[in-house]
Amino acid sequence: MPDFLHRPATVPASPRRLGRMSESREPGGGMRLVINLVGVLGLLFGVLPIVRYLLELPVLELTTVPYDWLRLEGAARFLPPVMVLVVCIVVAYVLEQRLDRD
Repeated sequence: MPDFLHRPATVPASPRRLGRMSESREPGGGMRLVINLVGVLGLLFGVLPIVRYLLELPVLELTTVPYDWLRLEGAARFLPPVMVLVVCIVVAYVLEQRLDRD
C-alpha cells in the first residue's frame, strides 16, 4: 500500500488568513462604517429633500416623509432637512477627527 495513504495530510499554516471578519487590516474600520452611515443619512434626509422641494419631484417623496407631519410651507420647509444635513456634517467631522487622532 502506498505511503501517502497512511500519513495524515498536512496543510501549511498561512501567516495571513484572508476573509476573517475579526481581523481588520485597517484600524478604525468600524468607525469608518459609522461615518459612512452618517453620510448616507445626511444625503437621504438632508440633501434629497432639499432637491425635492426645489425641483418638486414626486419621485423623492420618501425623503420628505419625516417632515410632512410638520406641515411647513414656503422657506420654512427647508429648515428640517438643512438641520439634519448640518448635524450629519458635524457628526461625521467629529468622528473623522477622532479617528485621525487615534
